[in-house]
Amino acid sequence: MQAFSMSASSISLESMTKKELLALADNLGVEGLNDRMLKADIIERIKEEM
Repeated sequence: MQAFSMSASSISLESMTKKELLALADNLGVEGLNDRMLKADIIERIKEEM
């Protein structure tokens, strides 16, 4: 997806779907996330890894 080629600072995590967030997290190497988690929790974990 195009969003993944953008720099991390230009990505609006809140506007992404949960599926897109999980794909981004996987691309960033963030482990331990799943589709049963709250979107806010997924975003928090991604931001911790950035």
